[in-house]
Amino acid sequence: MTDRAPLDDGALLRAEVVRLTALLADTDEHHHRLRDALIVRSETLEGHVQALESLLDWYADLYEHAPIAYLALDGNGVVREVNLTGATLLGIERLRLIGRPLRLHVVLRDRRKFLDHMLRCRRETEPVVTELEIEARRRVVPVQLISRRSAVAGEAGTYFRTAVFDLTERRRADSALRLEHERLGLALVACGAGLYDYSWPAAELTPSERWWQLVGRPPGEPPQGAALWQWFQARIVPEDRAARDDAHARFVAGESTAYAAEFRLLRHDRPPVWLRELSRAAERSPDGQAHHVVGVLMDISAEKQRIEAAAHQTALLRDLSAALFRVEENERRELATLLHDVLGQQLVAARLQLGALRPTAGDADTVREVVALLDDAHQAVRSVTFQLRPPILQDLGLVAGLRWLARETSAQFKLPIAVIAEDTLPRLAGDPEYLLFRCVRELLLNVVKHAEATAARVEVGGDEDDTLVIRVSDDGKGFDPPRLAADRPESRSFGLLSVRERIMGLGGHVHIDSAPGQGTRVELHVPLADS
Repeated sequence: MTDRAPLDDGALLRAEVVRLTALLADTDEHHHRLRDALIVRSETLEGHVQALESLLDWYADLYEHAPIAYLALDGNGVVREVNLTGATLLGIERLRLIGRPLRLHVVLRDRRKFLDHMLRCRRETEPVVTELEIEARRRVVPVQLISRRSAVAGEAGTYFRTAVFDLTERRRADSALRLEHERLGLALVACGAGLYDYSWPAAELTPSERWWQLVGRPPGEPPQGAALWQWFQARIVPEDRAARDDAHARFVAGESTAYAAEFRLLRHDRPPVWLRELSRAAERSPDGQAHHVVGVLMDISAEKQRIEAAAHQTALLRDLSAALFRVEENERRELATLLHDVLGQQLVAARLQLGALRPTAGDADTVREVVALLDDAHQAVRSVTFQLRPPILQDLGLVAGLRWLARETSAQFKLPIAVIAEDTLPRLAGDPEYLLFRCVRELLLNVVKHAEATAARVEVGGDEDDTLVIRVSDDGKGFDPPRLAADRPESRSFGLLSVRERIMGLGGHVHIDSAPGQGTRVELHVPLADS
């Protein structure tokens, strides 16, 4: 009864076979999954390897052709590795550099520096920096060495990765910068200017010591930064502040590339001083706003005093010139009166008395000759009298005198001259009619002598500035007004200069508009009596 039945053993065997078959199927499926995963991972690793190889090639090219020389030095400073840039810098083939002490390429006076550099590399863990000069390709090159201990030892022990920077351009730039600084310093000393700079809109002002000397350092602790800017603004004389603020606002807004202003500044230790301020923007935003400004401050008090003294002397000379012109005109008037009323009358009386004589037959011709001479003398006296002071000016006024002058000049020189003017003019300051008459005559003579014109015009009238304007124009060859001073010895320049001085003596001014081939227009501006 204890033995199993054969039927039961067969069932168990079949069940075991089924179980083993299922387990084998699961194992086979798991094997396929593992195989697929390994294939995918293998392909991924292959891609990574290719990418790594490509990256290594890229880094190798970058290392070889980098703009900086790279070397690997052992503890004794012997070259163990070098890129192509380093070999090019040293001017020797790379294979010949490997195993060669770098000190052999260092100039003799700097070899001690190089030995100290290597000693520090062996002692320190931080990068070691040294500047020295090397001999390369028959020239001396300034370089900077930056060495760092390598994390991986080489065949000869510890390596020191070293970057070699060529300092030639930097040294050249530093030298040029120092030269410019010297030039700037010399220029500032020569002109006595004080340098300053400030940020905007923060107005953080940073001045030089000379700037403080110009503005006067206040007692106690001086203000700084934005407070200094406000202090400086407050010291400007109120009458000069608005013009300076307006110019500065336009400058920082980008409406002008440079800033210039002249103003008076109140000082605590002496009277106000005249200052000139010149600035430029060292940095601007894309929309043109100034961010950083540099400038100079100069004391122009002496210059202002010289200008004021020169203006005073000019005014005195102008008054003296006007007085001389008035004296000259009075002398001409008196001389004309003397010639007309005395000499002219005496000549007329002598002629009448000779005409009343009954000469003998032998004296008749002589008397007629004397009478003719008296007539000529009387005509000459009348002509001289008219030249000295035309009676038409006194009798009929300036416009009539100018019309007579135009007719006489036109008839004498065959030049058409038109006069455009009202018959009555406003009253002028002083008594300048004859002086203006002479000025117009001088201008018309210039037209005749120099202009090669076919016509001329004289226009007389007032303008909105309470001045009388006399305009003399022609259609001649014209000239270059800026060369007037250089051509002063010529008669044209002398005549125009004389006219300018006479008009300035009346408190007026002269405007000349001319160009080669475009004719000439000269305007005389004279103040009216009520202006």
